[in-house]
Amino acid sequence: MPLKKSRWFVSAVCISLLAVGGAARAEEKSSIEPRAERILLAAITNLAAAKSYMFRGETTTEGQTPGGHRLEYAGTVQGAVRRPDHAWVRVENEDVRRTNWYDGKTFAYLDVAANVYATWPAPPTINELFDKLKEKLGFVPPMAPLMRQLDGKEVLKSAKSGFYVGEAIVRGSACSHLFFSQENNDWELWIDNVVPVIRRMVITYKKLPGAPKYSVTFTDWDFNATLPDSVFAFYPPPGATRAEFEIVKP
Repeated sequence: MPLKKSRWFVSAVCISLLAVGGAARAEEKSSIEPRAERILLAAITNLAAAKSYMFRGETTTEGQTPGGHRLEYAGTVQGAVRRPDHAWVRVENEDVRRTNWYDGKTFAYLDVAANVYATWPAPPTINELFDKLKEKLGFVPPMAPLMRQLDGKEVLKSAKSGFYVGEAIVRGSACSHLFFSQENNDWELWIDNVVPVIRRMVITYKKLPGAPKYSVTFTDWDFNATLPDSVFAFYPPPGATRAEFEIVKP
């Protein structure tokens, strides 16, 4: 029996952490402390050099009720990357349960709660995938900036300011706490002082009503992960309904 087909626009949190590109105007000069820049670039370089890895984290997403009450939704995130053309990410919280797969040819999206999925012919690399998702479908999966291969200098072009806040302990690891400001968002990072990985991040969406925050505390980074093709292969679950992505019109 053929699955029912429907028009479906996918909305997802678009994390701007480490976003590359022109958020800052060309005529504006950023003010970034050398110490903060050095620590951030070490973490970006370490992540960009990894051929395959997995990460897990605990998340909080701020929301607001119609009556104006602020809420925090607790959740988890998991991701896997095998460069240059495989990625997988799962986001679960009190509000949503979503999973994305990418195998170098196809991008698949599953809304677990609704048991609805969509697929899209994808470009051949992770970087191209996330660029095209934003351009054609109007969204980027959560954690996309931690999955694409970034150039450190390009990352900082969108930051107007940045500075070193101080030392902190995150899940038992001594970290450097950094702050960076972009046009639309502020973001904080806690970067491990021994192995330069991100242990925690907080994004503040300054231009959204109530300036909500999204935070992730990473519980695990595995840079020795064995990731076979099966990790990135999508198979529709029993009874799932196939839908279509809504293509963004120029």
